[in-house]
Amino acid sequence: MFKKTLILLLPLAFYAGPTFAAQTGNWKTDKVQGFEKYWTETADGSRFTIWCNRSRSVSGTVVDIDIDGRNAPARKKIRVVIDRSMLKMDADAKGYVQTNCAACADGYTVLWNKLRTGVSLAVKFDDERYASFSLKGARETLSDSVCPADFYK
Repeated sequence: MFKKTLILLLPLAFYAGPTFAAQTGNWKTDKVQGFEKYWTETADGSRFTIWCNRSRSVSGTVVDIDIDGRNAPARKKIRVVIDRSMLKMDADAKGYVQTNCAACADGYTVLWNKLRTGVSLAVKFDDERYASFSLKGARETLSDSVCPADFYK
């Protein structure tokens, strides 16, 4: 009986299986196709995500915010409020925040550090869509060293 069970379970010991996200508070981290993915999600499905590939210089570090199932309006401002501080970030043609210019890189670095130290996070798109996200667990999930902006790679 023991041998039969061992033979049946042995292949499972070598099965790599899918990776599972680690979670601290409301923030999660995962590895997806060479990217580090840091994100939080609201009860209604809105997501605030930072994609990080430390060696890829083109779209290697991107902020992806989804409210009501859609990204930000293309080429419009995104208002990110952490505690009482507002950052205005530009959405690209697909609604993502790129980090490939000096001002973009600086704003992204400020964003990363404020996410680690803040208490509340709210995002408002130019089309008036709005979401509040939890920062519980962000300090532990986001590392001390900022994932480098594309501008610096």
